[in-house]
Amino acid sequence: MSVQYRPLGMVKEMLELIGIEVTYAYEDLIFIQHNHFLLQFGKVGEILFYSANVATTEDEAQQLFTAVQTAASGKGITLLRRGPYQLTADADEKMSLHFLDDAPPQPE
Repeated sequence: MSVQYRPLGMVKEMLELIGIEVTYAYEDLIFIQHNHFLLQFGKVGEILFYSANVATTEDEAQQLFTAVQTAASGKGITLLRRGPYQLTADADEKMSLHFLDDAPPQPE
């Protein structure tokens, strides 16, 4: 079993240059400060998927996507938009992440 290459350091640096802070990374997911959106690595390290939080307005989600996409293209990273997600806390304070199918799937 091989470990997939995921350029987390490059992505973190890219986001910091546009004023966005990474708060947590888990496996292929990158969580962003204030939870407006999250990023997910594709099967190839230079592909990222963008999913907006359901609580983020469409205008704000589009502005953030455009800013991240511009920064990503400067680093040779392809950013693709996926449907929204919802993050909820269970009664025992465990967090659950649910990707919603409101948008057409993007190619990997």
